[in-house]
Amino acid sequence: MKKNWPLSIPGFLLIGILIFAGILSWQGYRNLENRAEELEQSLVALESELKQLNEEVAELEKRLEMARREAEEEDELLLVEGLVRIRDLDPTIEVDLRYAGEDNFTGRQLYPVALCLLQKGTAEKLISAQAEFRADGYSLKIWDAYRPLSVQENLWEAFPDSRYVASPEVGSNHNRGAAVDVTLVDEEGEELVMPTGFDEFVPEAARSYPDIPDEARENMEYLTEVMVGNGFTTIESEWWHFNDENIDEYPLLDVRLEDFAGKYFSR
Repeated sequence: MKKNWPLSIPGFLLIGILIFAGILSWQGYRNLENRAEELEQSLVALESELKQLNEEVAELEKRLEMARREAEEEDELLLVEGLVRIRDLDPTIEVDLRYAGEDNFTGRQLYPVALCLLQKGTAEKLISAQAEFRADGYSLKIWDAYRPLSVQENLWEAFPDSRYVASPEVGSNHNRGAAVDVTLVDEEGEELVMPTGFDEFVPEAARSYPDIPDEARENMEYLTEVMVGNGFTTIESEWWHFNDENIDEYPLLDVRLEDFAGKYFSR
């Protein structure tokens, strides 16, 4: 008896083709799905890289702006051999240059003009220290800063003792514009009690002198702590003297104060 198949051979072929096409379509879908996941991961990575690039661009823009401002400030400042006028950078610092008058150990005026100069890097350290002092209600007072090498000869002639005055053959860090002689004043402008006065070349001026009164020692140690914390070093024999920790970067100079003043006021 002859069986009647529901489908003809062409029908079976058509079904097979459809099944095969379906399998191919499913594989294609899975491939597309995997590719989409890969693209999504790549997009996340690109977004992360873009974020990092944006942050780097923002940092570069910030640095460029800082460099622009610094360049503008330097254009406004007068620099001679790296020296700047400290009051141009921070007018809150008090200045009482003793060698610009007769109130010093020589009894003579050694500076023709009262112009307080420092290396720019040293001045920036001093300004940082001043900010700390002002936050506590005090202010720096500068007794001496940059000192021409020719004036060093006058000091050596008056007091040739290397514990207190550097020989002009060696030079002082003041001659580099990288040292300051300072004290502190309160909000009324009164000097704080310290071990001695300025340029008193006596044992009591030494930092390790055993009989410094408590108030004077406390004030000296406070002054020292802030100055050292902002990039200065000390010497044993004079409590008021501080060197820039980077003094080796600066040469001995003999820029006359009157020459600097002439350029400063003729701008």
